[in-house]
Amino acid sequence: MRKTFKILCLLPLLAACSYFSSDDEMAFNPDFNKYARNVSVSSHSQYEVTYEYKNIRVDELGAIAALYCQDHGEKQAWLDKITLQRNNSRLATFICR
Repeated sequence: MRKTFKILCLLPLLAACSYFSSDDEMAFNPDFNKYARNVSVSSHSQYEVTYEYKNIRVDELGAIAALYCQDHGEKQAWLDKITLQRNNSRLATFICR
């Protein structure tokens, strides 16, 4: 009787866990038109990439850098530095590790 009760209690919990761990919600779907207007690649190599950007947050830019590093050796992107230039554009350098 107790074993059946425990199984019946765990069954809704397992169903809820499988519902909330959907991979569709975690997929990154960037708006490439927005990035094309506001971001340009200043320099790049196998180990780092530098973006010049405006009207966009650096955390949104980090997702694009993660895709770049993923394509260049299955690595992760790490933000190295952010530089403000005289024309009010910003540079963000990401290192692929």
